Amino acid sequence: MADIKRLEKELREAADNLRANAKLTSQQYCIPVLGLIFLRFAWGRYTRVNGSCDFGASRLRAG
Repeated sequence: MADIKRLEKELREAADNLRANAKLTSQQYCIPVLGLIFLRFAWGRYTRVNGSCDFGASRLRAG
């Protein structure tokens, strides 16, 4: 639980820094940020599914 609180604090500080120091509006930086969040989600899904799927690769190699 302490790790989650620390992560939340770091994310809030990074967001505050982005808002304060970037000459961008929230609408200008929301798309890249949401894209990164999506990529992280997609990577997590891929790693879970990839480990559990064979996709018939062993049959293809056997020929």
